[in-house]
Amino acid sequence: MNIIDIAKESEPAKGLSELLDILHKEGPVSSEILEKISYYKKFHPDIFETEEEKIIASLGLFYKIPRPSNLYSFLLSGIGRQHKEDFGEYLTPVQASVRRAVNNNKIISISAPTSAGKSYSIRDFIAESDGDAVVIVPSRALIAEYVNTMRQKFKGDKNVMISSFVDNVFKSRNPRRIFILTPERARDLFLANLNLNVKVFFFDEAQVSEENERGIIFDVIVRRVKKYFDAAKLIFAHPFVENPDAQIKKHNFSEKDGFSRSYTHGAVGKVFIYQHKNKKFYYFSPFSDRGHQIKKCIEHDQKFSDFAFDGTHSVLVYVSKASIYNGKYIQPFKKYIDNYEEIDSVEAEEIINTIEHLLGADNDEHNSELVSLLRKGIVIHHGSVPLEVRFLVEDLIRQGHAKICFATSTLAQGVNMPFDIVWLNNMNIIGENEQSKSLSFKNLIGRAGRLSNTPEFDFGYVFTKSPQLLSKRVNEKFSLEEVSIIDTPDVSNDPDTSELLNSIKENTFDDDKQAPLSKIERLGQPEIIKYCKAVLDIIYNDDSIKDNLCGAKNEFNRESLKQHFQFIFEASINRVLHEGELAVFRQAISIFIQVIQGRSFREIVGIRYSYISKKDEGHQGYAAFAQPAAKLPKSTLTNTYSIFNQNTMARDVSYDAVVFDTYDYMDQVISFSLTDSFMTSFKVYKDNTSDQRADKMLELLRFGTNNSVHTFLMRYGFPPEDVVELSKYILFINEDTITFKPEISDAPKYLQEMADWYLPE
Repeated sequence: MNIIDIAKESEPAKGLSELLDILHKEGPVSSEILEKISYYKKFHPDIFETEEEKIIASLGLFYKIPRPSNLYSFLLSGIGRQHKEDFGEYLTPVQASVRRAVNNNKIISISAPTSAGKSYSIRDFIAESDGDAVVIVPSRALIAEYVNTMRQKFKGDKNVMISSFVDNVFKSRNPRRIFILTPERARDLFLANLNLNVKVFFFDEAQVSEENERGIIFDVIVRRVKKYFDAAKLIFAHPFVENPDAQIKKHNFSEKDGFSRSYTHGAVGKVFIYQHKNKKFYYFSPFSDRGHQIKKCIEHDQKFSDFAFDGTHSVLVYVSKASIYNGKYIQPFKKYIDNYEEIDSVEAEEIINTIEHLLGADNDEHNSELVSLLRKGIVIHHGSVPLEVRFLVEDLIRQGHAKICFATSTLAQGVNMPFDIVWLNNMNIIGENEQSKSLSFKNLIGRAGRLSNTPEFDFGYVFTKSPQLLSKRVNEKFSLEEVSIIDTPDVSNDPDTSELLNSIKENTFDDDKQAPLSKIERLGQPEIIKYCKAVLDIIYNDDSIKDNLCGAKNEFNRESLKQHFQFIFEASINRVLHEGELAVFRQAISIFIQVIQGRSFREIVGIRYSYISKKDEGHQGYAAFAQPAAKLPKSTLTNTYSIFNQNTMARDVSYDAVVFDTYDYMDQVISFSLTDSFMTSFKVYKDNTSDQRADKMLELLRFGTNNSVHTFLMRYGFPPEDVVELSKYILFINEDTITFKPEISDAPKYLQEMADWYLPE
């Protein structure tokens, strides 16, 4: 039965009853069934309403109907009541199955569609367990999502510490620790002095194991967890994967300890809309052969963009990162946005003002479109938005203040923020092959449709301009490789990556120095030891770091540091940097030098913006050259290019673009690309020289400061952007305890909220 059949059905009650029979026997096992239910609700609302409670019961959404009004729903709800008795919640059948699997097995690998509630179920298991726990997610965006969720789950419980960095502080309280980490940050779990009692590892969005670059890091972490935490329970979760058992096979886990299953059940329906070249909008089904042909479609009763952007719906608009940087993303929607009123909410105003301050956009010369759009409920979300700001932006969305969210693929990576409508302004999904593009695409459109708590069937809309490509993406399968990328011959042409892989295979990876033994040997050569000493001689001269690096008089010192660090890094990767890589490297070291002088993120952005927009020249002429951030090493980055094209006038430089690029430098380049190499270098240096200044350098590399209060605040989990402000309210802090001054009660609200968990009962 296609859309036209459903829309024009003379006896819709009969068709709906047949669908209910299928649901009763098989459950909501496919998106196609949920699509048909959505169309019955759309085109036959009166008849649908009479059967809606039964539909909800047959979907297993028992929490929506705590007091069933008919015998059918009452009988099925018995399953829900049993789940509540067993697990304390009205779980869906999929969620209950996942909970039983997690309870009864040591290695679990499952797949379920976006919004099926698998992660929710596993989070509850972690919450009810004892011992430390580690959640490993593929992106910083998901860190924000999990930290918020876990903090909400443990709200008021001061015995559970949620942290996005690995450490063992607050020993006086000795809390249970739940770490939310990316695979890159998870490397600190293996430091010998932490004495962690990790009993469960949850690898969410574990399909990242199939990606060339991040897959290597991911699988290396899994192998090291297997080696060092062999008693721990491991859970792998994926969306839309055909063979989750591959995670068990590729790492040679015992199959008798394992459980795997691919669930296809969903809970929210989706209907699909496209605009034909005749300018009209049509409902179409991607599950029908050539379902986009007009003869198989139903015309939407109004211009769909007028419906979507009337200000009453929340719309996720998928755009490219390039369009956000050049400002073109907003043009097709400007006429709608211009008609939106500003948000009238004290709560929202506080969030927006905090974002404005964190970004440095409260300076009159810094015009942030991101902030001005927030005041109308328009959100920009992508991986280069500073993490602390992204936390706040996501709060704004969850509180229902967002009318439109312009987002890149970060929301496709599992961030649980549903919208009424997903608007695909383009179909350029990033992926290493067609399979991975399709999986990312299904993850993205999974945000369409908000699963409510009300006793109704929920569905959302997906709009596209390319119905044929959408249909292809929706119907393509994704299978995991059964051989780890670590064990795949010649998987990487990058010598640095190959060296890491070989050391894992040959068991020659040094866990203390976090590097292969061959790299440690290189970094111990006399010439590299000499450059490390030269770095320390500049930074730790008799004066303060700022006195040694700040101002025109220290230009030679700053240039020398760039050259010394370059020699050390090139020795680490065992080759010379290409021209493009070198431009990134030198900009990154410039920013690092500003960080260790104590400049805040907003100050560094302001300095870069002034330079690129030629503030001292009255913003005359063209924008100055600025190499955009990129992970290093990157063997394809052979040439330089500017983030702004050569015709960009200095006065037109986007402040937001400078914010995003600066954050990428601090996060992607300094933290994830350079810090590991330099930390290994100075550990090797200390072994060779016993120079105690190396310990101060290691602290500087990890935290960006030698200020003991600031480093402790970061070790306690406070964001680096806030430690300067928070330090004013610290009475005492060490590894054992943290004590705030009474004046914390007069601090800005966001600081009070951050400090609250650390205050005594």
